[in-house]
Amino acid sequence: MSNPARSRRALGLTLLVAVASGLAIATFVSGAGIGAGAEVAEEAERIPTPVGDLVVMFDVREVDAAVVDAARRVAAASGGGSTVARTGSLGMTSITRGDQTVHAAPAGWLIPMVYLSAPAAPIGRITSPDVAAALDPDTAVMNEVTAELTGARVGDVVHMRAANGSPVSFPISAIFGPDEIGAAELVFTYDVAARLGATEDTRVVIHDFDRAALDAAIAREGLDDRPDTRVARSWDPPRPDSTLDTMDTKVLLGEPIYRFNGDGSISMHPDWVATNLPDDRELLNDQIRIRARCHRAVVGDLRAALAEMAAAGLGGAIDVGNTNTYGGCYGGARFSRVSGQIGFLSRHSYGQAIDMNTVSNCLGCVPKMSCDVVRIFRKHGFAWGGNFRTPDGMHFEWVGEPRDQVVADVEYCPNVVNALTQSVGAVELGADVLTLDGEDGAHDHDHDHD
Repeated sequence: MSNPARSRRALGLTLLVAVASGLAIATFVSGAGIGAGAEVAEEAERIPTPVGDLVVMFDVREVDAAVVDAARRVAAASGGGSTVARTGSLGMTSITRGDQTVHAAPAGWLIPMVYLSAPAAPIGRITSPDVAAALDPDTAVMNEVTAELTGARVGDVVHMRAANGSPVSFPISAIFGPDEIGAAELVFTYDVAARLGATEDTRVVIHDFDRAALDAAIAREGLDDRPDTRVARSWDPPRPDSTLDTMDTKVLLGEPIYRFNGDGSISMHPDWVATNLPDDRELLNDQIRIRARCHRAVVGDLRAALAEMAAAGLGGAIDVGNTNTYGGCYGGARFSRVSGQIGFLSRHSYGQAIDMNTVSNCLGCVPKMSCDVVRIFRKHGFAWGGNFRTPDGMHFEWVGEPRDQVVADVEYCPNVVNALTQSVGAVELGADVLTLDGEDGAHDHDHDHD
């Protein structure tokens, strides 16, 4: 996760800058094109109830039964409870209010929405009691950030595409902030999840525990050492290579619009492409002659990173021919599929990430990228894939804030930081831990970018 507090607090300013500059926040209303969502009704001020300590354990895809069993033992040993939960991304077609369309993708297209689902009884333990009280088997609650982006209100109806492509609709029963539901855009019970075909358990959440007893139990179970399992704590500090969640990406880069084609491939909407991407690959630096088609909001930081590399004499660290042939930013839509139409758009689909030196830094291999290059890219607002759960040393992903001063225990290329200037970065993960996808869940490489 990136800096959710910083990016979400900047939502209003970002919207204004985006409109003024002709860039992102691509909102489709009544299928007519890019426009503004309906205004959000002013509501009485409500004091949120932040979640307590949480630990989330998850694997590359469906959570392993052995992890679920071990989490139950950890919860019991630490005086807490555990529940299996589900998260993923599904396509939304529209939001309606009576016979009015509040927010919609063009006919046949989808807007990604990240969901969190759990059995009805424990939802109040892993979010807040108010969230549980607002839900029933036929409704969902929405994140206030998503509501502001879309113009949604309580009582509006959300229309989704299920995993099998069929339409599913449900009303919004309440709107809650990230302090209570994290980066989930929609929260619902397993009843709604079943209608959507979201039937794969993707994580187990431990709650109401004693921290010291929990850490000792996790160590006894060896959960931190499982190669395909991540254990994330809500009080975890930021890491230099944490990436943006989907909701923050929408805030900063605009709402993506995509569709599934008849052959199973994915396409981005041409209006979204025209608004957010250049017409073709652009030369990014005269000395390090990388040509790539990158998001307009990203390319300035990318140029600055390459310019600093060139000034430092690091041009030889990049295989320009390989990068221009097999790497780059955008080369059409990519989709990291969980099941059916559940999955995540690759960050390359946004033009948000660039791949370089793809042969020497193959996905899953020990990364061989120059650490000097890595630290320069972090300085200019990029996370690096070399420390993803599945190492992805070719991959640099824009996060919109410097990461070169963040101190963390990472396996490859730790930052070298002056203690007087080091950054503590974002606040603790908090409720964002509930939808954490392991940071490399939204990447897809087949090396035909641009």
